[in-house]
Amino acid sequence: MKRSRRELLCRAGTAAVAAGVTATAGCLDVAAGDGPQGPEGTPETLSCPDEEFVRLEAPFEGPVESRTVRTDDGDGAGTSLELSAEGTAETYGQSLRLVLRNTGDGSVDTRGEYAYSIQRETGDGWLDVRGSTTGEAVGLPREDDTLEAGDTYSWSVDLEESAIASAVSDRDLSVCPPLGAGSHRFVYWGILEAPPVGVEFDLVG
Repeated sequence: MKRSRRELLCRAGTAAVAAGVTATAGCLDVAAGDGPQGPEGTPETLSCPDEEFVRLEAPFEGPVESRTVRTDDGDGAGTSLELSAEGTAETYGQSLRLVLRNTGDGSVDTRGEYAYSIQRETGDGWLDVRGSTTGEAVGLPREDDTLEAGDTYSWSVDLEESAIASAVSDRDLSVCPPLGAGSHRFVYWGILEAPPVGVEFDLVG
């Protein structure tokens, strides 16, 4: 299992201090929140005790394509796109790096770089881990954009609650319940004339 830099430094500091009881107590306090604190495995659903929390609804219907997708402009001359990630498992607190690339020859109209969902697999299906903290439902920013042939969107998603919540500007979002070890996916749904495309990954402690 990967260990956080905080934990490794803490262990080193403990070994170096002669009066180890005091040092060890401090390390336990610091390291207590290092890992994912939410439900593990595949929970039945995602529940939040905050009555003002309104979970983001998926702005798409139907299946999500895995990694590659092709546009359909009606005359059979669409173009292809590929969503790639560095791995299929990542440690809580580390960065998940993703790239969406237009691998075809034509341009692709999109809804911008924020048109994505971060979802958790549950018994109720895939649910976004984020929601509004205002008591009212909100939508994610959408802007008219174009990916020319060879162009990319890239994301570095820090797998930690506050970082995920603050990644989208001008929205009061929160992650609730806290992230937990289990199956997640990143879905980009902003490609016009094409279904959403996603990458699944396991969040580990």
